[in-house]
Amino acid sequence: MGNILVEETTMAAIADSIRERGGTDGKMKPAAMPQAILDIPAGGTGADESLPVRFFDYDGTLLYSFSLEELQGMAALPELPAHEGLVCQGWNWSLEGLKAVNREMNAAALYITDDGATRLYVHLEKDNLDPVVSFSQSVPGGVQVDWGDGSGPEASPGETGKVEVRHSYGSPGDYLVCILPEDGCMITLAGTSKGGGEIFSDGESSLFANMKHSSAVRKAELGKNIEMMDSYCFYGFSRMESISIPADTGGIGRGAFRECRSLKFAGLPGIIDSILQETFEECSRMRHISLPDGILSILGDAFSSCADLMEITLPDCVETLGSMAFVGCSSFRSVYLPQKISSMGSYIFKDDKILEGITIPESTREIPPYLITGCYLVTEVVIPYWAEKLSTYAFYGCQSIRDYYFMPETPPVLNGTSVFGGIQSYCKIHVPKGCLEAYQAADNWSNYAGYMVEMEEGEVH
Repeated sequence: MGNILVEETTMAAIADSIRERGGTDGKMKPAAMPQAILDIPAGGTGADESLPVRFFDYDGTLLYSFSLEELQGMAALPELPAHEGLVCQGWNWSLEGLKAVNREMNAAALYITDDGATRLYVHLEKDNLDPVVSFSQSVPGGVQVDWGDGSGPEASPGETGKVEVRHSYGSPGDYLVCILPEDGCMITLAGTSKGGGEIFSDGESSLFANMKHSSAVRKAELGKNIEMMDSYCFYGFSRMESISIPADTGGIGRGAFRECRSLKFAGLPGIIDSILQETFEECSRMRHISLPDGILSILGDAFSSCADLMEITLPDCVETLGSMAFVGCSSFRSVYLPQKISSMGSYIFKDDKILEGITIPESTREIPPYLITGCYLVTEVVIPYWAEKLSTYAFYGCQSIRDYYFMPETPPVLNGTSVFGGIQSYCKIHVPKGCLEAYQAADNWSNYAGYMVEMEEGEVH
């Protein structure tokens, strides 16, 4: 083959593509490009999102996917991805855990920075050149902050607890801010519900005053010795597209990622056992999340208004769903609720407008208020055997439901006639054989007597 002339601009474009796909930012010689292409992590382009077992990178790239049959035949988890400057610590699910669940699940690669520093990639303009970073430290002066402008590392104040480090940049541009704790110094990334993410701000107490600074952060890579991501620590970081969270991060506070409107994915470490209130509220571009085996509770508004979230794969250990946990997740199509769930708040799936199916746990005693109110595409609901009560507006406005299947032989308490508000004339309420008269005579059920039919044997599996 003869020599081929390639324009310099084309080579630069190729190099940019390699760096973007491989997660690197260094200079690249043409002779090194073939090997750099080979070093890009496998997967991503060929993985099928429709398969139930999915392995994601920290930025939401789908690396691998498998059927349940393929999962059961696997002898090891897929090869770990690699990125310059990061050390991949493994997947947040074990192979044994995935095989035991044996249903739809998302796994995520977990990383820590190779030098232990927490890195904030920021784009600064002329009116936000005076940032403040704030964190709590367990050792006086135990943290070095490098502002990435050649000024050199700066030691944190000589006190324990919450501290601030301030800096002034000489010109706008892209900078890498590194926060490096010394060995033995534990840190907490700071935030407040009023001012938002104090981990990078202008030091003001108002979320709106800090907006220019919080929106400057485009990517975060967390490092060592993070005892806690404090409540609201990344609140309002509206342009942060990705974050990598180490396996040993101690905890994630309430509202930690609230209104991170550009965040596309989050892979949580196995040490996390609860998603607190508002944690991902209004993360409107987040399409997927990986919850680890060990999550016990998902509290109120945890994922409310996550409009692009396509699905939620809940581990079997989840016991509690708080009020409005998934309200306004308008891209949800179906939801499987694990059998251990014993407590559900109100409005959990309200206004999830394209939700087509929901599986209610067998152990459910009470169908909570407004459970799927406004879910227009649900066509069938099965009420489990142990259900004792249907609360106000539980199925209000679910106008596509054609069939309700009631397993309890004793009619559950119907909390007013609004439970089935908007029920259509073609809808049928199927009750156990021999129980039709009991249902039709029960308090408030008489309003729906004309919808009731007895189930045939084997009609519901």
